Amino acid sequence: MFSDKSVKIFDMNKNLIGKGYLLSLSPEVIMVKGTNLPVLNSSKEIIIEIYNELKGISQYLCHVNIATVNQLNALITRKKPAFERRSSLKVRADLSFYVESICRNDENVTKDFPNMKINLLNLSIGGMLISSNYELFINDVISFYFHYKNSLSILLKAQVIRIDKTYDNSTKQLSIVNYGCMFEQMPDFYEDMITKYLYIRQLQIYKD
Repeated sequence: MFSDKSVKIFDMNKNLIGKGYLLSLSPEVIMVKGTNLPVLNSSKEIIIEIYNELKGISQYLCHVNIATVNQLNALITRKKPAFERRSSLKVRADLSFYVESICRNDENVTKDFPNMKINLLNLSIGGMLISSNYELFINDVISFYFHYKNSLSILLKAQVIRIDKTYDNSTKQLSIVNYGCMFEQMPDFYEDMITKYLYIRQLQIYKD
């Protein structure tokens, strides 16, 4: 039984030539399982990227050892540092939440924003880009319960630090307003939950 770690195979020009799943990984050899893997000549140089829930995406330079449509074995010649780690990973999000409270100029003004809802457009450990059914101002602080499938709910607070406005090319009128927000300091447990969602979501996007 192979793991659920996704693998992508590229040629040296970074063209995608195959997808599969990690069968095994040692310091010397990567074994990939699949149903339609590229049949490559022995010793051909390739790049293999492995999705890892804890480390992000790891990239290896390899020489092909054995290649069939069902399995590819490659000898590792060099491993590049993992990229999109926890501290910098930012992914497109697909979550929406009702806001529990909003503070403006250090005053709780929640009662003025009934049924306020935000849509997460992208998310990272440090913050998020959102849209909202109400106008927000710089330095507004919002709180909401963050959760995803089978997770606990955690109360997050975020401050609006940026307003992104998009104007229609034809009419020159304002068409889209998004808000860049920075999270207040949170416990490690909260960060762990967000990190897990980020990698689950990244895997969904990565498989597309």
